[in-house]
Amino acid sequence: MGLSFLHPALLWGLVAAGLPLLVHLFFRRRPKPIPFPAVDFILRARRETERRLRLKRVLLFVARTALLAAVALAIARPRAERPEEAALATARGPRATAVVLDASASMGYRLGDRTLFERARADALEALASLGPDEPALALACGMAPPAAEAPSFDRAQARRVLESAEATAGHADLTACVAAAIQALGASEAQASLGKRLVVATDLAASAWRLEVPPPTLPSPAGPVRPEVAVLDAARGAPLPNAALTSLEAEPDPAVGPRGYRFSASIADWSGSGRAELPVQLRVGTGAEARTAVRAFVEVPAGGSARKALAHAFAAGGPAAVTVSLPEDALPYDDARALALFVPREVRALVVDGAPSPIKYRDEAYFVETALASPGSPVRPRLVDADAFATEDLPRYDVVLLLNVRSVGAKLGELQKFVAEGGGLLVSLGDQIDPETYAKELPGLLPVPLHVVKTAAERGAADAQGRAARLGEVAFDHPALSVFAGEAKEGLLGSRFFRYALARPGAEARVLATFDDGAPALVEGRRGRGRVLLFTSTLDRDWTDWPIRTSFLPAMQRLAAWLAGGLEERRDPPTVVGSPRAVRLPEGTAAAALIAPDGRERRLPAPAGGRGGEIAFTPDRPGLWQVKVRTQGEERVDPALAFAVWPDARESDTRRLDPEELTAYFGGAGVARVEAEASASGGRSEVPLWSILLAVGVLAFLIEGLLLG
Repeated sequence: MGLSFLHPALLWGLVAAGLPLLVHLFFRRRPKPIPFPAVDFILRARRETERRLRLKRVLLFVARTALLAAVALAIARPRAERPEEAALATARGPRATAVVLDASASMGYRLGDRTLFERARADALEALASLGPDEPALALACGMAPPAAEAPSFDRAQARRVLESAEATAGHADLTACVAAAIQALGASEAQASLGKRLVVATDLAASAWRLEVPPPTLPSPAGPVRPEVAVLDAARGAPLPNAALTSLEAEPDPAVGPRGYRFSASIADWSGSGRAELPVQLRVGTGAEARTAVRAFVEVPAGGSARKALAHAFAAGGPAAVTVSLPEDALPYDDARALALFVPREVRALVVDGAPSPIKYRDEAYFVETALASPGSPVRPRLVDADAFATEDLPRYDVVLLLNVRSVGAKLGELQKFVAEGGGLLVSLGDQIDPETYAKELPGLLPVPLHVVKTAAERGAADAQGRAARLGEVAFDHPALSVFAGEAKEGLLGSRFFRYALARPGAEARVLATFDDGAPALVEGRRGRGRVLLFTSTLDRDWTDWPIRTSFLPAMQRLAAWLAGGLEERRDPPTVVGSPRAVRLPEGTAAAALIAPDGRERRLPAPAGGRGGEIAFTPDRPGLWQVKVRTQGEERVDPALAFAVWPDARESDTRRLDPEELTAYFGGAGVARVEAEASASGGRSEVPLWSILLAVGVLAFLIEGLLLG
């Protein structure tokens, strides 16, 4: 074993080890002979004890000398090297070194009293400090932003500032891309072409950060591509990193929960070897100090697997709402919560006009429609009137008007046209009270398509009526009012039978939302001014169809009414993953003043140069619920309708680690790459940390000195 020093210039401190000797030589006490009889007795006693004290003085001298010498040597950082490795390091000569610091979200994992990022940064700084004065270096913090690295330089202070000022981000980092950028920068300087090349990566070895299917980066040389020497410093020191995380969150209206009820489905994943039994899950409603816990539950997650948990909540009122589903905070709090911003449909006021009342409720034209709209979970509040009473109704009091087999609107036509043009909704269904061609002429500018004649697909009650009845063919399931029909729910709609319906001529401005199996329009949408019109070419009672007794009828009526009132259009954009661009659309007449991050801090925005409205685009750097403060007529306020959710990147929640041998093989094998559980101050040479032993010797010498003086 050979001996070298990391800081040989500090060996001058060994001079302090001679101070105890000087003190003993120049300040020792010398006896003075005094011719006094009484003193002779004392001198004889002193000579008898001198032999015992002599050993104590020697030990005290040794302890003081060892204390100062050990401290001086420890400051110089000695290290013991194997002769063959020291010779190899000398033969290699100086190297250009790139130090890459992993700043991804998973580095926020707290292991002991420090995060993995803090450990990795200390490792990277130690590796940088271990370089010789003739070795250029560069430092690169690998976070969400695309990697960019400059050629190595001898400005060691600049590289150190890059590492010291780096912070762990809240997004995904592609270490494969960062390593490629660093290695490319190592070969960028022609002046350093003769130097060896070395890469140091301080990371947590999370498998999600690497793309091992990509060929490893190499450096060009006259002899062909060469692999640089690679040292991967494991910030986790080989320890496992168990983690539980919320990986998805979905919200769907659920009438069974109650008015304005929603069901939130959360997916919880576990990356550990033991699983989670009775893991608490909670649903909070609101933002900031006004947030409250609405639901608490437990979920069992198998080891290395995932589980889903449904949480139900009914909102007290419609409008913008924010919810957060969270788990107890663990070592990686980054992924323990997910937020959602949604628009709860407001109460819809509907006027249902019954064109064919009947004392037998099952034969009444409006019975099934009114029952569907007035069900407990419906956001619609219907008012039922007959055709005669319709003439006295004040239409601006309502959001939607439903004309069910109404023969004629009479003098109410002008008011009805104005109602729709100003934003009201109108649904028209047919029946035996209506002549299609005459009806189209009586409602000019309201119906989305002109009507023609009534077609009978099958006589109701006939033996073969069920087989010959028409069914729905194509349905626009992407429409907001019909998007609720997915999976098996589609059968309840497509299985309905229709015995009679009116044919319609094509309309240039109309959109057909559903057709019968012969291609004839069944449900047609039209726009009139700021309002919406829906035409259903059959009946909404059981005269011409059996749809009212199908399971799809109730949700369809509720969602059609809500869409006509504009409630379904006020939906939110899906959440953004942290690090992805986000655009916020501003209402007319407003300008964005500030963004409020999930931690409550405001980020002021410059005033728009061209006025108001439009949109703002930015990239959120942390997960949670973001809010927007707008400026209107000189006043600033938070607009709840503009709040949006940003979700953590699920890749950073997966804390499963790469096998060190797999990563070593990727970079070219043990001959050029290695994974270290501790940072190597020597820059790659195996060593014994003698400085820590010397400090222990110094402490021991100090204690011995105290005992000798006691």
